[in-house]
Amino acid sequence: MSQDLNVDDDVAANASAISNIINEMIICIKGKQLPEVHDLEIAELSKMVAANNLFIRDSNMLTERECVQKILKLLSARKQEDGKTVSDYFHELYSKLTLINCDPHMRHSLMTHLLSMADNSDDDKSSANEDPRTQCDNLTQILVRRLDLRSSSSSILNEMELVNRNGAGSCHSYDSSQSSFGFRQSFPNYLEATKMFPDSQHDIVMSAIYSFTGVQGKYLKKDVVTGRFKLDPQNIKFLTTGQAGMLLRLSELGYYHDRVVKFSDVSTGFNAIGSMGQALISKLKEELANFHGQVAVLHDKTQRFRHDGWMSGFAYKDKDSGDELTLFKLLAWYIKPLHRMQWLTKIADACQIKKGGELASTVYDFLDNGNDMVNELVEDLLTAICGPLVRMISKWILEGGISDIHREFFVKSIKDVGVDRLWHDKFRLRLPMLPKFVPIELAKKILMTGKCINFLREICEEQGMMKKRDELMKVMESSAAHIFSYTPDTSWHAAVETCYQQTSKHVLDIMVGPHKLLDHLYGMRRYLLLGQGDFISILIENMKNELERPGLDVYANDLTSMLDSALRCTNAQYDDPDILNHLDVIVQRPFNGDIGWDIISLQYIVHGPLAAMLESTMPTYKVLFKPLWRMKHMEFVLSMKIWKEQMGNAKALRTMKSEIGKASHRLNLFTSEIMHFIHQMQYYVLFEVIECNWVELQKKMQKATTLDEILEAHEKFLQTILVGCFVSNKASVEHSLEVVYDNIIELEKWQSSFYKDCFKELSARKELSKIVEKSEEKGVYGLTNNMILQRDQEAKMFAEKMDIACRGLEVIATDYEKAVSSFLMSLNSSDDPNLQLFGTRLDFNEYYKKRDTNLSKPLTFEHMRMSNVFALNSRFVICTPSCQE
Repeated sequence: MSQDLNVDDDVAANASAISNIINEMIICIKGKQLPEVHDLEIAELSKMVAANNLFIRDSNMLTERECVQKILKLLSARKQEDGKTVSDYFHELYSKLTLINCDPHMRHSLMTHLLSMADNSDDDKSSANEDPRTQCDNLTQILVRRLDLRSSSSSILNEMELVNRNGAGSCHSYDSSQSSFGFRQSFPNYLEATKMFPDSQHDIVMSAIYSFTGVQGKYLKKDVVTGRFKLDPQNIKFLTTGQAGMLLRLSELGYYHDRVVKFSDVSTGFNAIGSMGQALISKLKEELANFHGQVAVLHDKTQRFRHDGWMSGFAYKDKDSGDELTLFKLLAWYIKPLHRMQWLTKIADACQIKKGGELASTVYDFLDNGNDMVNELVEDLLTAICGPLVRMISKWILEGGISDIHREFFVKSIKDVGVDRLWHDKFRLRLPMLPKFVPIELAKKILMTGKCINFLREICEEQGMMKKRDELMKVMESSAAHIFSYTPDTSWHAAVETCYQQTSKHVLDIMVGPHKLLDHLYGMRRYLLLGQGDFISILIENMKNELERPGLDVYANDLTSMLDSALRCTNAQYDDPDILNHLDVIVQRPFNGDIGWDIISLQYIVHGPLAAMLESTMPTYKVLFKPLWRMKHMEFVLSMKIWKEQMGNAKALRTMKSEIGKASHRLNLFTSEIMHFIHQMQYYVLFEVIECNWVELQKKMQKATTLDEILEAHEKFLQTILVGCFVSNKASVEHSLEVVYDNIIELEKWQSSFYKDCFKELSARKELSKIVEKSEEKGVYGLTNNMILQRDQEAKMFAEKMDIACRGLEVIATDYEKAVSSFLMSLNSSDDPNLQLFGTRLDFNEYYKKRDTNLSKPLTFEHMRMSNVFALNSRFVICTPSCQE
């Protein structure tokens, strides 16, 4: 800022070097002249350059390079005393000039006038004798023609009037194209033209200074439509072409100044909103205040110069006139403020009606554009905008509070959610308000830190303050600029990480220590996921009568004592009583046809902080318990009913082997097939799915440093089990498995009916044998015809029942085989490789594959793309025909 305030320091730094170079260039072109003549040449050249450097960009004019080449060509024939050509010396001077920081348009204008000087050096006298009034008229005509040319292509204003020889002028609204004027005529004598109005220089400079702050002056008026400045029609006749062009160009700064003022005014409705928007507005006003201070310095310098008598006209002055503020010096000064105002306007325009993180992201996008000044400006704006954001973050992670009346903070609190759901549902990320420079991982840490503080205060009822809270707050609020740093290694990021580690560790210590989180997770795994094998077996044995009853006849009160008895009779009796007290048995609402197996389930009840952590997973455990309980039901039916009944009745029905041998043999084979399926299912689910994933979960819990790591690992564990238990897969998998279970129940019913008929026939035969024995004891031998006829009829009916029973068994076996085939097909087409491998193991000898043609067909390409095994197995390669083929 100090360089902008000291205007002459910036200009004078290069003025001396430029003046020396111009002196040498004039000597190269004109040769050595009398001091008076040389000074006059410099004065004329200076006035011509100052008046015309803005209008040199006409499409028909020579470029700067072309001008230099023509000058070198004209000077190539001349030689200096040392044998060096004048053109070489001129080229050295030009190279030095290009190294000086000056306006390229002014350098272009200088080369153009030097070319004119070199080309017309023989005609100086004739051009000097021209009438100054004629030159002034030519100057005015050039200005009017150029303005007319630009206004014809402008869509803003078309109110230019033709200027006549009497000096009547016209006005034109400023446009960026207006600064592009060229020369298509011979160069007029600007020195004589400016001498016609020696007292107007001060007013012209003051009009330019006023325009910087959007104030109209004598020569510049505002266009009510575009807001840009235009020349005053009444006073344009007092301006040269160069002065008019410079005024219009300088007034561009005032236009952007007014734009910034509009964006910083809350009453216009074009400004950013929210507390972060207010910070941006305050920063814009601060920039305007600094700019106004710089303009005030210019104004004071001009007024002081006039008061001291140093501003006597437009005639050329010697070196003591360096304090005079001219349009040329204003052009050298206004470049930096103009660039700054343009970028402020662009940034403020992009931030309209935006707030919070969206506002910060918009400003952040302007970083890294290759301009150091713009980067510094954007960083200053971002620092101001991020001030309220950093304060909201510090309040959240240090106190757990949210002060966000404008809803611009990226953490939101849902009022309708109760304290019992604080951990999972109370606080969420507001992603549209998340700034681009805040990674999602950092945002989650910030969210978790404040959530931990609220959890400790609201649920654990701990009011302890964070260690070194004041120091952390001071560090965070004093380093707001670090929040948008590219590398997260600043003091602000370190403070956030410290808060996160402290709160997370505190919550973890409380949950793992006093509240025994890991013990409760292990308890749910043992009892709800049937990890305690002896317990669940004894519980089923105790409840077997209740499990077979209709659902309406089952009561929870009767089951509680059975649960306690099962706990006392197994290794579960050595568990922590606090864990066992959370286990309960519940009876769900029965529907028509339900029995005890369908409505009885175990439940793990949690309270207090545990409920806040684990309540969201309880429905998942409930869903998982159902297929595991159903599997145990099938195992109980197969082992305790079907198989046990077969083994017990085999010896009793040995005498009827000829009649029931075929059905018994098919029954034994079918039972073995089903038992193989159920045992494989149990091994896969209980060991490969649950036990193996539980081991992985234990490893993660031992390595966890935060509570979230434990909860995330636990959630992933449950989701993996859902897939392994065929719950979250396609409906076809679950449906096929349920059909298999239904066929097992049908087999149990069929076997009961089968053995009932067998024992009825066996009883009839034994009764007949007893009658024969009694008749033999009485000496009466033989049976009556009625008895023989009745026995033959019963034997015939029994044979028919056996045929019907065999056909019924085949129907059940066929339905079972179809269900298993459908289940295998669903497993093979699954996108989970573990389920695919499990399907292969179930049919390891390809028994079902040989009996079902669908299983022997290759998968469709759609299923193969879904299959991870296809992607991982190099044998499955789809070969496309080559172009030659």
